[in-house]
Amino acid sequence: MLPLTRQVAALIPRAAAARPRRVAVVGAGILGLCTAWALARRGHAVTVLEAGAVPDPSAASCDEGRIIRHAYGTMEGYAAMMPAAFAAWRALFAETGADRLVPCRAVYALRAETPWEAAVARTQRAAGLGFCRLDDAALDSVPVLNREGLLRAIEVDGSGMLLARLILDDLAALLPQLGAIVRPGTAVAAVSAGGVRLRDGGSVAADAVVVAAGAWAPRLLPEAAAAAGLRVSLQTLAYLAPPEDLAAAWSAAPMLLCRLPNHATGGVYVLPPRAGMRLKIGDYATDAAGAPGAAPDIARHAALLDAGRRAIARFDRHRVLAIRHCLYTMAPEDRFVLQALPGETWLASACSGHGFKLAPLVALGLAAALESRIGAAELGFWAAGREGEASPAPVGAGS
Repeated sequence: MLPLTRQVAALIPRAAAARPRRVAVVGAGILGLCTAWALARRGHAVTVLEAGAVPDPSAASCDEGRIIRHAYGTMEGYAAMMPAAFAAWRALFAETGADRLVPCRAVYALRAETPWEAAVARTQRAAGLGFCRLDDAALDSVPVLNREGLLRAIEVDGSGMLLARLILDDLAALLPQLGAIVRPGTAVAAVSAGGVRLRDGGSVAADAVVVAAGAWAPRLLPEAAAAAGLRVSLQTLAYLAPPEDLAAAWSAAPMLLCRLPNHATGGVYVLPPRAGMRLKIGDYATDAAGAPGAAPDIARHAALLDAGRRAIARFDRHRVLAIRHCLYTMAPEDRFVLQALPGETWLASACSGHGFKLAPLVALGLAAALESRIGAAELGFWAAGREGEASPAPVGAGS
């Protein structure tokens, strides 16, 4: 492990903090709940404030399944964090009593030359994980992949799917057992030194406040969000039912990660049906602006389904069960933002799908900073995946 990751990973074994503090966590998505877990298990007095339900079915975190993997493209700093991220997930599952990670093969379908392949070959080798090009015979065992226009396909080890909604349910049940207070239906009006002011006129006193409110964070901390370059992006997802004659193929299928050059969606990622999850596709587009409460962009539906046709064989024989939109906060170069603000306030913003993959580890990083085990500048540098990177990675390289 690299030095900063080692400092954060030192908090994975459960132990009591030397100086417990009162912390208000604003937002009960995956990062907010994991932050509450990381702090409460160390004896801090944590209150989680969430405007909606906990979990909130409409929130981006509340989904059936999310991808986790060691392969991180040219974001080699994030790849170096993944062994510790998996260890943090194992610690969380040990405390909830339920392992919610479903191992699954991952195949990247490449249709253009990119720096991705060489970078992932390096990071997989460094982690002792497999990386191989699939020949025609191996591709024959993945009949659900549309091979039209395929340049090559790469299989990477160390991948799986996180049962997202069940994880949120488990965290919501665990936190009160750790002494944390979870307050659904509690909207925050403002954050200031010494705590938060609620929309109903009440307040919550705290020594420190962590704003992990996702797409709502720019409304609570507009100046800090703007300075960090945060923006709200809309992603489109679809859930599908395969035809009966492809059910067996899908039951053995890998996750598919299919970039589509020059396509409006940027491509699609595909989660096969496992452990009660439906077959899911999602787009890679991050340029569509979104806003809490705004009407979804219906035109995105057709673009996503067209991308699905290009990625999945015999796509039109699949039945669309549902289409939904998620709001993500996006940052420059698709990186986490963990930033200390005046008055013991922290802006904690996951970026795109990084939120689920790294949430427990990043939450432990926040705990380390709140306990002065790691400096604020070091934490921000580490959470942005900069440790171990020789130079900045291009936007979207983490797919």
